[in-house]
Amino acid sequence: MPAVGGEERGRALAELAAGLGGRLEGCAGSVRVEGIGVDSRRIRPGDLFVALPGSRVHGAAYLEEARSRGARAAVLPPEAPAPEGFPVLRHPDAAGILPELAARLYGRPGERLRLAGVTGTNGKTTTALLLAHLLRAAGRRVAVWTTTVAWAPSGPFRPLWTTPPAHELQRWLRQAADAGCEEAVLEVSSHGVVQGRIAGLRFAAGVATNLSPDHLDFHGSLEAYAAAKRAFIAALEPPAVAVLNAEDPVVRSFARAARAHVVDFGFGAGAGVGAEEVRTGTSGSDFRMRVGDPELARRAGLAAGERIPVRLRLVGRHNVANVLAASAAALWLGLRPDRLPEALASFAPPPRRLESVRVGPFTVVNDVAMNEASCETVLRAVGAMSPPQLVVVHAVRGRRGPEVNAGMGRVLARWNRRLRFAPLVVSLSLDRLGRYPVDHRPREEEVEALRRAAEEGELPLSVHASLEEAIAEAVDRLQPGGLLLLLGTFGMDDGPWLAVERLAARLGVPPPPPPRYPLPEG
Repeated sequence: MPAVGGEERGRALAELAAGLGGRLEGCAGSVRVEGIGVDSRRIRPGDLFVALPGSRVHGAAYLEEARSRGARAAVLPPEAPAPEGFPVLRHPDAAGILPELAARLYGRPGERLRLAGVTGTNGKTTTALLLAHLLRAAGRRVAVWTTTVAWAPSGPFRPLWTTPPAHELQRWLRQAADAGCEEAVLEVSSHGVVQGRIAGLRFAAGVATNLSPDHLDFHGSLEAYAAAKRAFIAALEPPAVAVLNAEDPVVRSFARAARAHVVDFGFGAGAGVGAEEVRTGTSGSDFRMRVGDPELARRAGLAAGERIPVRLRLVGRHNVANVLAASAAALWLGLRPDRLPEALASFAPPPRRLESVRVGPFTVVNDVAMNEASCETVLRAVGAMSPPQLVVVHAVRGRRGPEVNAGMGRVLARWNRRLRFAPLVVSLSLDRLGRYPVDHRPREEEVEALRRAAEEGELPLSVHASLEEAIAEAVDRLQPGGLLLLLGTFGMDDGPWLAVERLAARLGVPPPPPPRYPLPEG
């Protein structure tokens, strides 16, 4: 992430630490710091190195590396060794004070922006990008941070986190505010809530899309995962709005904990924002949006129950739900309803979210399909297209554990019985994953979990170490009129272009322009 303007002179560590407890040592009373880092490998000169507990090793063990990279001071636990005279803030809970340290260092930038957050298991990225698009249609300058793309003055970039750690988030908000942004739309992950990444921020709108099992390796149970999502909604204060999915019973129950005004969305007649006469096909969707919530209708200058015609370039019923959620939040935040149809019609499908490209008689569809529920949604949408032939390539998801990959295997095997795409082409993407700052290469047990679950469901696999080899096999199998479906996160980022390029060469025609996916920040 580029440096933030105006932070060059820094702030005194004593001033940042005032009232937070702990003890200053060395020259800590007078030293000034210009940034904050928690990873010794990414420390910049002038940073405050905050040593956090790790799963195996405490960050304090990397103090010397942080110093060698220019750390000016450190936050360490009381018992950790430190060179004599080196400025240190001794504190027993570095993780707990990190959000406040960062907010103070960067001048509480969240107070200069109106914030909207989107949480849930699936649909967060599309809903957040839709909301940012609608707020721009209202004439606002909007920064946005999602799983697949985030904004910076220098251009878009691929972030490392769905919700960044508190020090990175506060720095990004400062950057957005300094660039003249008035709004910021964020994906809010369950990690972001539990780990305090959004601590101290006040949101004007919060959206909860849906809930299905995910991140259980971190939370331990579905109940704990749901509690993290609920905590975000419960923290919203009036006059904020909580936009909740009426179709999801767990998300709907969040209303009981909400202090903000609740607007629910869905397909039933009683939803605060609903969809009627829904038609969705291979080229898009159209429906009539009904604004039934009296308070939302009043703020938007509508009669309760008034209908708004909507036409989209997005396919699938799930995207209609995403549009309802984003529209409810945007109307609450000041979008005029007469601007809604044109703004929604101009919204381009987000990167790698049921993204579709035609190459002669072939269709390539790709999606990140991050978990069982999103994979199910994608396969349902592709099944509705009724392709005469379907070939599927799946990139194994590294760093997420065996159970996530076993779940993907079960979903794919179940849908193979209906769509008949066997064998499943599998990519380990070892030729592509080395460029990412975080190691996303799948572990042996993750690959084996996918294989075992798929084969138990009678879905044979064709496994390739490289993405290029996997795409080559899939394209060779594809027949005219067929649809090539590419599934996976980081390991599949290059897949769409590799497939399109290979198909164009097969036809002897120039390939269309490559999709522009921002690279991860380094």
